[in-house]
Amino acid sequence: MDLYHFHRVLIACAAMFALGFSVYSYQAYGDVGRPVNLAMAGIAAALGVALVGYLIYFNRRLRNLRRAANHPA
Repeated sequence: MDLYHFHRVLIACAAMFALGFSVYSYQAYGDVGRPVNLAMAGIAAALGVALVGYLIYFNRRLRNLRRAANHPA
């Protein structure tokens, strides 16, 4: 497995974990009502969205690098 593929899998897993933790924290906020759970849900959701954005950026950048390597100027 190339390091690029491992990086993609690692970032995708981290994004899924962050978004899942966000859902869990929000449900815990509904059950318990502690504001810290709502804060954790918001922070985890922001992190998950940022990781998804980074994964999209990484995939586009990798695609552009591969195109440049296949078509030298």
